[in-house]
Amino acid sequence: MPTENERKDIQKAMAYDLLRIFEQTPDKVYTPKEIKDLIDAYITGLNQ
Repeated sequence: MPTENERKDIQKAMAYDLLRIFEQTPDKVYTPKEIKDLIDAYITGLNQ
């Protein structure tokens, strides 16, 4: 089981990765569902 510091590092890495995804199309406006779908796809991809 990860330590608290490791968990924080993982959360920060995920947030950074998601920001990079959003920056790829700076003019796009995301709906809440699209953001949820991106997060779901990101998490699912990590588990594979």
